Amino acid sequence: MIERKPIVGVMGSHEQTWEEYAAPVGKLLARRGYNLLTGAGDGVMTAVAKAFVETPDREGVSIGILPAVDYRGQKLSEVEYPNPYIEIPMITPLSAKAQNDVMPYSRNLVNVMSSKALIILPGSHGTRNEVSLALMYDKPLVMFGPDEAFAKFPEEPLRADHINHVEQFLDDVFGENEE
Repeated sequence: MIERKPIVGVMGSHEQTWEEYAAPVGKLLARRGYNLLTGAGDGVMTAVAKAFVETPDREGVSIGILPAVDYRGQKLSEVEYPNPYIEIPMITPLSAKAQNDVMPYSRNLVNVMSSKALIILPGSHGTRNEVSLALMYDKPLVMFGPDEAFAKFPEEPLRADHINHVEQFLDDVFGENEE
């Protein structure tokens, strides 16, 4: 029988790495044996995937959901997408970002629906859209980062200010001691 490892989505800024949050999350997911799912771009997506794939003896894989076009509506740059730490790139026929929460058809929906749980790092509109979608579809999620980075988020779901809180969230979602 095939052992299916849970997919944990990590969403966040495509402009900033938020390395102090992304790297511990990537290492934690790798140590726990989960698969990592990101949007395959730069910023948080690169930082978390780099920490994930560079963790020794990991069992999971780094999955990237690529949009059909970039944030400017142009053909994807093969330099920007996927980032070099994506092991399984999945290209969607969807745009890079949702136009609004009422019309959520973008890779954000694929990111959320493909993930068993979501760890949200600081980001802007796209990340807020993923939080809204996760709440709409009852996906477990935790927001990890400084409070001020989430000030514009419409909802205030579970928050974590230390990697140990993120680990407790994973224990709650997947059961304790899954290492």
